[in-house]
Order: sequence, then C-alpha cells, then structure tokens
Amino acid sequence: MDYRRQMTEHLANSASTAGSPPESESLRNAPWLFPLIVTLVIAAAYVRAPSLDLVFDDDIIVKANPYITSAHYIPSYFTQHIWSNLMQARKNYYRPVFLLWLLGNYKDFGTDPIGWHLSSLVLHLGNAVLLYFLALRFTRERFSALAASLLFGLHPVQVENVAWVSCSTELLGSFLTLAAALCYFRSLEFPARGALLLAASVSLYGLAVLAKETAIIFPVIVFLHEWLGRPVTNEAPLVRSAGARFSGSLLASLPFGIATLAYLAARIAVLGALGTPVVSMTKKVWFETIPSILQIYLQHLVWPARLSAFYDYPYIAQFSVRAVILPAALLAGLGILLFIAVRKSPAAQLAAMWMVLPILPVLDIPIFPRGEILHDRYLYHPLIGLSLLAGLGIAALERRWASRGARWAIYSACGSVALAMGAATFHQTGYWTDNFSLYTHGVEVAPRSGFANMNLGSVLFNRGHWNESMALMQKAIEYAPNLYLAHYDMGLAYYQVERFSEAEACFKRAIAILPEYPDSHLSLGMTYYRTHRLPEAIGELRKAIALDPSDAGPHFALGVMLKDSGDLAGARAEMLEVLKRDPQQGAALKQLHEIEQRAGPAESSTSPAGPKAP
Repeated sequence: MDYRRQMTEHLANSASTAGSPPESESLRNAPWLFPLIVTLVIAAAYVRAPSLDLVFDDDIIVKANPYITSAHYIPSYFTQHIWSNLMQARKNYYRPVFLLWLLGNYKDFGTDPIGWHLSSLVLHLGNAVLLYFLALRFTRERFSALAASLLFGLHPVQVENVAWVSCSTELLGSFLTLAAALCYFRSLEFPARGALLLAASVSLYGLAVLAKETAIIFPVIVFLHEWLGRPVTNEAPLVRSAGARFSGSLLASLPFGIATLAYLAARIAVLGALGTPVVSMTKKVWFETIPSILQIYLQHLVWPARLSAFYDYPYIAQFSVRAVILPAALLAGLGILLFIAVRKSPAAQLAAMWMVLPILPVLDIPIFPRGEILHDRYLYHPLIGLSLLAGLGIAALERRWASRGARWAIYSACGSVALAMGAATFHQTGYWTDNFSLYTHGVEVAPRSGFANMNLGSVLFNRGHWNESMALMQKAIEYAPNLYLAHYDMGLAYYQVERFSEAEACFKRAIAILPEYPDSHLSLGMTYYRTHRLPEAIGELRKAIALDPSDAGPHFALGVMLKDSGDLAGARAEMLEVLKRDPQQGAALKQLHEIEQRAGPAESSTSPAGPKAP
C-alpha cells in the first residue's frame, strides 16, 4: 500500500465513507495546514529578527564588501576564496554560490539590515517547511513530521545562523541540500519523471556544496538510503543480497559522486588544497580535545542555555579522567544507546547518519583559529538528522499508544517543548541586537575569550570609554597572546589619541605575529608619517601595497607621502591608481590637481596619461 494513502486513511478514520468528509475534518487534513503552522510558529519566535542590526563579520561581508555590489565580480567568485581582498585569512572557504546569494541581497537591500534579516529568516522558514515534507516521508505521520520540523526550526542553537547575516551560508547550503533530497526521493517514487527529478537533485546538490562545505555528506546519504533498502521511499525496505545492495548503492550515488569530484577539483584549484591548517598541534592534543568538544555540542542540544557567539573552551593539552575519559565514556555510552534504538529501523539508521556525518568536518580542529573551535552554527545541518530521529520516535509512540487520551498526552508534551524552545529562541535573539549587546553577552559567557574581549573593547573605544576599552584589549592579549587583531586594534586606539610610541609597538607586534596582514603595515606607516619619519613610512606603505594592490587606501597615503618627499611623478602615479578604482574620489582628484600644479607644464606633459583634476 502506498504510504501517502495510508496516512490519509489513518488521519481521516472518522470521516464518512459515503460522501465528502465534514468541513472541519477536511480542513484538518489539508496538506498546507501543518506547513502553515510551522511557518507561523517559527516566525513568531523570530519576530525580533527584522529589527536586528548587522553585526560582527557583517561589517566586512556586507557593509564594506565591494565584491557584492556588482555582477561584474561574479567570475571572481569561482576563482578566489571567500575572504579574498577583504581581510587576511586562511584559504579554507570556497563558497561561490553563497557570494551569489550576497550579491542578490545587496542588489535588493543595499546595507539595510531589515532586508538582510528577512531574507535569512525566509531561508530558515523554508528549511523548516522542507524538513516537514522530508520528515513526512521518514515517519509517514503528519503530526510527527510537524514535531520534527518545529524542533529543527525552534531550537535555540539555530539563532546564531538566523540572526547573523554572515551565517546565511549555513541556511542556504541546508536549503539546497534538503531540496536535493526531496527531488531525489521523488525520482524514485515517480519513475516517469525520474530522470528529470534526478537531474534536478544533482544540480541542487552541486549548488549546495558550493554554498557550504557540509553539503558534501549528501552522496553518502544517497548511498546509505539505497544500502538500507530505500526505507524512505518504500513502505517495506527492499531485501537484496549484499552484492546487489552495494552495486545498487554505488550506482545511485554515482551522479552525486561525480559532482563531488568536480567540486573538489575546483576547490583544490582555487585554494591550493582541501584545507589549510591554521593552528599547529600534535595529534595527541587534537584527539584528546575532540571528546570535550562533542560533549559541549551535546549539552547545547539537550540544554541550550548560555549560548553565545564566543566560547573559551581550551585545547586539552593534559590527559585526565575529567577532560578526556569521562566525555569519551559518555559519548560511547550514548553511541551504544543510539545503536540499540535504531538497529531495527532502517529509516532511523539513515536519520542517525544524517545527524552524525555533518559534525565530522567540524572535528578538524587545526583549520580553526585558536578560540574558535566551537560554534553553535555548526549544529544547523546535524539538527536535520536529529529532528528526523525525533520525528521517528514520536511516530513510534503514536503507533504504540493508539488511544485518543495517550495521543493527546504526546501532543501536549510536544507542544510544551515547542513553547519552551520558542521562548528561549525569542530571548536568545535579543543578544544579537547590535555589536555592543553581542560582545557584552560574549564576555559574560566566555570571559577568557580573546575575540570577545577584543571586540567589546573596540566597541567601547568607539563610544569614548577609553579606560574600559584598553582594559578589555589588554585582557584579550593576555588570554590570546597571538591574536594579532588584538594588538592591531590596541594600536589603532593609541594612534587615535596620538600616543604614537605605544601605537608603533602594538603595530610591530601585530606584524611579528602575522606579517602578511597589509593593514598593520599601513597603520605602522601612518605612525611613522605622523612622527616625521618619512622614508620608513614610505617603506611600510609599499609593503602594504605589495600585499594587497587592490586597496585604494595605501595608494592614496603613499601618494601623499611621495608628494611631501618631492617625488611628484611617483605621487601622481599613486593618485591615478586610486582613481582607477574610484574615478570620482574627491580627495584623490584634489591631490592630483595640487601635484600637477606643483609639477608645472613640463613635468606634467611627460607624466603618464590619466584623468585630469577639474
């Protein structure tokens, strides 16, 4: 029997078989009703989202990113990593489809936070609705699918992804992956349109993996679905020999495997490797840290309290029972319980793998900066599998406790959990109101986080709170001595109050930690310039330009310095470089006019051709 017909009969058992069902029963069985409930309930929990500001990395990704302002830059999305020409960062993120998403949003909303947050919320709601339809295939029960969707959409650990625009990469990648999954399963259910639906699934998967690396697990999901006997698309899983199962699984996942190889080839061509380690650590420290990280993720899933954009959990450098053995034993015990729970249900096995597989790439700890090894946003995709598992469990309870009273007890319990999660999500969203709220909460949750202290210190400095700002920056350096941005930000603070000797020392420390960061050389050069050391200033500006020739700022500063040193030809060339990037840059046009006036007709006539000042 087709499971969709079975669901309809089960839910309509009180309807009249002699004619049309009563109007109230028809409404209750309407296919759009539960997706509408999902949308309205989750949107209510995130009612604050449109009023949030752009925060944290949004300042770079959205507000100050020239590469999302014009379609002219689209080819570079596929040939450069996501941080190219924005800031110094390791080449670990190849996400051209995410950049296309940013471009579309910028064209629609500019830098207006309301539009950006609404687009993120719509993506999240879309994911919840797609998960409902996916859970319906897993559980074959509408209420269980509703519960799974609400768990996914209302869980407080999702707030980071929804409230932080720069995290919409998680939302976009998951949306495309869920759409790919639904198209794939439908291709098996409707053979007449199977080829078209399979092509759509492969295409959506290709887009997903170009939006977020986590989507790379999907070919394994396809393989396992076939290996487990197609539990999502068959009421009774197929029974075949091991050889037939393996060949069928391999054949089903082959188109997705080819797409994966193409993605990996493009990634390696652009980044030079699959991933670049940021932190050097021994394998011993690496593996001893993993159990504690997984334990914390588990805690956040079960009891999502004191969530933050920043955490200060350290590497486990010293083996101990408390830090290594107990977390590992807990995880092993839960793994055994999970195995026992799913061993008789192929659909549950598939859901469990959908929960476990996406978390594995996050355990590659060396690719993350110090202090950045744990973030709630990495749980977005694993929650798909967890929600499917929860839906399957609720469906099993519904079938076991078939009486009306027992079912209402299940519904009441699920409703209470949904209400609690919704309230927690509403509360958690408030911490993302603006940078001050975000960083203040970050320091409260993770007082030893270098990033949280540094960022809050910068916000306080901009608000004129010098003493509090410098105390926080000093803490950031104390907790994270190799955090070059902390030294750099402290240098900027000293520079702005004209304490140039302290500023110089800070910029030099930042350069010693990360010599390839161009802004440190620019700021050190400006410090030299303000203290009348023109040759040293020019030297630092040339280093900044060599590291990032596309930035107009160092060209302008160098042009002014060369003009002061008497090198008018060099000064003119630098101003022309600025005007290549922004032909209407008033300050550069004014400087060019002054340079040509000082040079006189003879020298100007032999200078390189370029735009003339008005």
